[in-house]
Amino acid sequence: MSLTPEQNIKAFIRLIKHQPSVLLDKNRVDLEQQIDESSGDIASLSDTISTWCKKYPGIRKALSQTRKSLFGSTPGKQKGQAETNPKPTVEEYKTLIKDQIRESFPETTNEQKPSDTNK
Repeated sequence: MSLTPEQNIKAFIRLIKHQPSVLLDKNRVDLEQQIDESSGDIASLSDTISTWCKKYPGIRKALSQTRKSLFGSTPGKQKGQAETNPKPTVEEYKTLIKDQIRESFPETTNEQKPSDTNK
């Protein structure tokens, strides 16, 4: 099954949202770094996600299952109502992924800023 880059990214966001337990703390940090370093277009971001997932067989398997549940076996087609909204840009997708990570794992992604003791 060959999906569009947008479908791959959407499936990954859904995976993070609905199955956050497949990601470990160290995986999330590495993922955010990979997303930040990804440059170019949506296809490059999708490739970055796919390459990252190959390092983690459990995540790759869960993503594959999520893709199948969302898009079935017909390449390029989404189950359910067709989208009429404009497609997000690569930067919007990056933001969506990072926001979903922060939303799914608030206790580990909130930065702790040191207090200013010079006041």
